[in-house]
Amino acid sequence: MSLFKPDYYISSFQAMDIDRLKRAGIRLLLCDIDNTLMAYNEAVPNAKVVAFIDRIKAHGIEVALYSNASKKRAFRFARDLHVSQVYYLSLKPLPFKFWKVIKAHGYTKKEVAILGDQLFTDMLGGHLAGIYTILTAPISKIDRSSTKFTRKFENLVFKHLEKSGFRKGEFDG
Repeated sequence: MSLFKPDYYISSFQAMDIDRLKRAGIRLLLCDIDNTLMAYNEAVPNAKVVAFIDRIKAHGIEVALYSNASKKRAFRFARDLHVSQVYYLSLKPLPFKFWKVIKAHGYTKKEVAILGDQLFTDMLGGHLAGIYTILTAPISKIDRSSTKFTRKFENLVFKHLEKSGFRKGEFDG
């Protein structure tokens, strides 16, 4: 299995099948912020993001923000989204903070998922940590300069994944 291939591939967070997560035994959803839930240059979450987080929690799945964003940015969104657990400057794709979070929440690796928009941070980090990975198409085509650089390599990985039948833009649902 490729360290970059997601377990579940969706067009946006709004397309997520929560029953699929429940069937997979997911009890904690770690959500990336930038270009997963919101464009990186947006200052506040919109109503769709708030409704999504509320819907996940209403289904009995705990939600935490898990981002490489700064403390200030991460806590700003956590407050607006009513999410009590925030993990900022998470150093994705390194698995160490993932493991710390799993232990702190009292779950097993099989009960935790990461939702993100990048192969090199979210998918790789999730796989290295041994958790369920959910890739979403980026919210915006506008990225930070550091992300623009990795997107070029991401396209090479997508081309490699095509050999195994996984195609960029062909979503699971």
